Amino acid sequence: MVVLVLAVAVICGGGLWWHNHAVREHDQALTSYRAAVRDYASQEGRYRSYLDSDEVKSASAIKEEEVSDAKTVLAMSRDVRTTKPASSRKASAKTALTGDASTGELKKATENLASQITRMKTEVRTIKAKVLAVNTSKAHKQLSDAIGNADKILADSNGKVLDGDHSRDELTKTLDSAKKTLEDRKSVLKTFADAKTTLDTKIQAVNNAVEAKAAQDAADVAAAQAQAASAATGGSSYSGGSSYSGGSGYRAPSGGGSGYRAPSGGGSAPAPSNGGGHPTWTGTTDNTPATGHWNGNDLYVDTKF
Repeated sequence: MVVLVLAVAVICGGGLWWHNHAVREHDQALTSYRAAVRDYASQEGRYRSYLDSDEVKSASAIKEEEVSDAKTVLAMSRDVRTTKPASSRKASAKTALTGDASTGELKKATENLASQITRMKTEVRTIKAKVLAVNTSKAHKQLSDAIGNADKILADSNGKVLDGDHSRDELTKTLDSAKKTLEDRKSVLKTFADAKTTLDTKIQAVNNAVEAKAAQDAADVAAAQAQAASAATGGSSYSGGSSYSGGSGYRAPSGGGSGYRAPSGGGSAPAPSNGGGHPTWTGTTDNTPATGHWNGNDLYVDTKF
């Protein structure tokens, strides 16, 4: 009898221990599952946010002709998901289980959520790498284009700058450095971008020097033309000795004729006509002895000292 009682006690005690153990295991599974659901929701939010970010949208808008390596654009487009999250992941991720679920079901769901979290993290890292590759390839092409532009500007600006080739010398040095950066396989996005920025600055300096010389040349031409025009039209011509001009000399009446007007300050009586329709005279202009004669319609006055 005693042996039977002890056997029953052992069986009951073992059953109670097993029950308590199963309850604890279920509670732990439920706790782990709920933590996995929170982590999954958080990671999914970061996943969605990154795929909707300006960084991804900007890289996705880059065309194959804008990069040095078109394969980078194609690779990124394959990895960027248009449905977020992917339908297959959505279907397999169970996030609404309750305590009524079995311990085994809770554990399996927890493992699946952990797998999906890892998958999303991997996808984000992969897409970030592809975005970086596209942006780097674009920066590489932009630097390459800037180098080609700089080579052309150096050739075209020879002898056409105002600063004694200082800007062209600076551009030459920067251009040599940019070419080394372009060919260096260790160069990264920022290296390409910085090299292009510096090169663009030197290119602009040469362009400014070319424009300055063009403006100076235009000003010199205008000044020379103005001087030539002034020399061609300035003053009356006089013949012989010291000449006198101004309002006190004779002026032929319009249409010819023999009439004339006496100079201010007095003068001699009009001389006879010279036969050409204009008078000749001898007298004074501002108290200076003078003689005058006409050549066509031009009056020449010779002063005598």
